Amino acid sequence: MTQSSAFITLKRNKTSSNQLRQFAITVDNKVVGKIQAGQVKQFRLSCGKHAIGIKLDFYKSEQLQIDLNTDDNIHLECGDRAPETIREAFTFKGLEKSINSIIKPSQYLYVKMTGKQSPSPLKKEKTTEKITSPSKAKSMGSIFISYRRDDSREITGRICDRLNNEYGKETIFRDVDSIPAGVDYRNHISKTIEGCSAFLIVIGAQWIEAKNNAGQRRLELDSDPVKVEIEMALKKEIPIIPVLVKNGVMPDEAQLPESIKPLAFRNAIPIPAEPYFHAGVDRLITELNQTLSPGPEKRTQSVKYCIYCGEAIIPGNKFCIQCGKAI
Repeated sequence: MTQSSAFITLKRNKTSSNQLRQFAITVDNKVVGKIQAGQVKQFRLSCGKHAIGIKLDFYKSEQLQIDLNTDDNIHLECGDRAPETIREAFTFKGLEKSINSIIKPSQYLYVKMTGKQSPSPLKKEKTTEKITSPSKAKSMGSIFISYRRDDSREITGRICDRLNNEYGKETIFRDVDSIPAGVDYRNHISKTIEGCSAFLIVIGAQWIEAKNNAGQRRLELDSDPVKVEIEMALKKEIPIIPVLVKNGVMPDEAQLPESIKPLAFRNAIPIPAEPYFHAGVDRLITELNQTLSPGPEKRTQSVKYCIYCGEAIIPGNKFCIQCGKAI
């Protein structure tokens, strides 16, 4: 016998802040998905009472209590109480909103009901999701993460934690966690890369000139695991996304061995230090979603990001609108 169900349709409003941040959606205190500014998502839920909320870092909205009957379609709106425009941010009203976000954190985020109607198909740009455990919420292919432990171990671990939460731990391959004991790492990595959908290469300040105990530059050695991983990803034409951390910069073509020179021409995503770390990872997740998406959409132009805070750069601007630093 099929269990009766209903829908909730959640829309997130746009404001002047958190444009690049995703809110976590919670149902009965469990995270069931993420939502971006301006996005609409629809979920199927079992009938009965549920508590709907959103959260961002330490901010948590008050739980909205709803009671769903069969075939209900409850329309909800969520967002933050930040100034809605840059102009409003410089008014007394905008200043009051900014101050309240600090002294009244429990009221900063909100979820409210806006309507109720019978279910109808969503428009093309909207998404319908069935509530499942986070690890099964997406099945878009695996993500391979290549890095040097001496160069970026800690920050790579933080990035992995965010990606595990977003895509599920079984979707992320990182050597320290993912290679079984006693297995030839070359064969295991080759098979894993062949089946992955995206290849991340984490580059820190020491990545290019890293040397072994004999003083040899690792990238010049045929046995270097990082070099082997990149060669395999290039050979199998896996989408490669360089991730710049800890003041890391993209290597020039002349700095790379012949077999991995094409890496120099990949567009990179910077992950800044705090307080912009999470904004940088949000941008990485957005890029991964585009790379992993099965849809036919193609990016029409290359997007550039601020190396200091990770904010997308408006074409033609010489300064970042988020942190104010010169590009």
